[in-house]
Amino acid sequence: MKIKDKTTIVRDAVKEFAVVSIVGRQNVGKSTLFNTIIKQRKAIVDEHPGLTRDVVSYMLQYRDVSFIINDTPGLDLEPDATLSEDIKQVAFHHLQSTDVFVLLFEKPDIASYDYELLELVRKFNKPYIIAINKIDHKEDMECLPNFYELGREFIPISALHKRNIDLLLDTIVTNLPHKKQKTVEIDCKIALVGRPNSGKSTLLNAFLGYQRAVVSEIPGTTRDSIDETFKFHGKTIMIIDTAGIRRESRIDNTIEYYAVVRSKEAIAKADIVIHLIDATSGITETDKKIADIIMESHKPTVLAINKWDCIEKDHTTFDNYKDRIIFKYYRATDFPIISISALQKLRIHKLLQTALEINTRAKQKVETSKINVILENVQKRHVMPLLGGELKIYYATQTSSSPPVIRLFVNKPELFRKDVSRFLEKTLQQALNWHGIPIVFEVSGRK
Repeated sequence: MKIKDKTTIVRDAVKEFAVVSIVGRQNVGKSTLFNTIIKQRKAIVDEHPGLTRDVVSYMLQYRDVSFIINDTPGLDLEPDATLSEDIKQVAFHHLQSTDVFVLLFEKPDIASYDYELLELVRKFNKPYIIAINKIDHKEDMECLPNFYELGREFIPISALHKRNIDLLLDTIVTNLPHKKQKTVEIDCKIALVGRPNSGKSTLLNAFLGYQRAVVSEIPGTTRDSIDETFKFHGKTIMIIDTAGIRRESRIDNTIEYYAVVRSKEAIAKADIVIHLIDATSGITETDKKIADIIMESHKPTVLAINKWDCIEKDHTTFDNYKDRIIFKYYRATDFPIISISALQKLRIHKLLQTALEINTRAKQKVETSKINVILENVQKRHVMPLLGGELKIYYATQTSSSPPVIRLFVNKPELFRKDVSRFLEKTLQQALNWHGIPIVFEVSGRK
């Protein structure tokens, strides 16, 4: 019997902040302007038109005023273009909640679709600012009279060379309906990672209760990493939906390369990683590679077996499935494994609750005496792997959290091999309830 989660995720955690959206045709420089404003390479930029598919958001603080700024897809998509209607649907959802529009045109002249965009923005009855982009050189100013027929003041800018960006931001702040000086305090950042089509964007949408990310059966639909913030059980959570990670040998273009780079950056900035595995495919070599990337970042992790609704099962199915995963990838024993259906919203709240519990444990600081008692008992029982000499641990202390870093003082650091590290990690994870939390060891000789 399928039982859906009946609890709901509490309101959007950032509704109190004004929203600014950059809109325009494809390739007018929206993503470049977005990156310039936030001073990060968050949105992928390329000459290929229609690169941005999802709305990319960022909480910006400028002159002590905080607001959300959105990079939106180009809306001049052909009706038969790939994912055209889905992209527009997600974009329009965000436009409806926009407080100030930045309508971005480009030199040398007004394009026919610019008039349609202008009319569209006016229908929202919200403040809008016109910016003319790609005024990169002094001679480019000569084309500005072509925009006078708009009958409205505009700001010439160069997103590439960062010209007049402060003027644009000052104008935005002046038009904000309300000005908040505080920012959102995030309790937990969770990155959703996995192979293409493992269900990451579907899970993001399930958490939020609406179509935030474009979803399709086309592998690689998500290109940018998408951040969204909401409340759950009194905690403010940021979910980061990432592009699917392929094996390096299958990355065949620049766009996909940078999408994977963004995914790795999302893992690095996350507190917790949810690694989605497609239940219909099982764990693959690419999944193991992704797990290795997560392990290299020392991030607490939950394995989510998605599309569980597609599996024929009985009371032994899940246990047998877990055994097969562990057989193929032994490090899977380190992490909680939860079966879910993002599409049917099965056990997604259990998944969130587990992630929050792990995040809380990962931030704990354990008393030095407790760690040393555990390690002393291990040495007394003579169960530690030995090869080429006996390793003696004189003293241990935790120097950092999330992930926990344990500083060890030993007789011979060269004897602290991978098998010893693995043994002690499993021992401490079990003794300290650190399941799902990798441990970093720093080893020094006795001083």
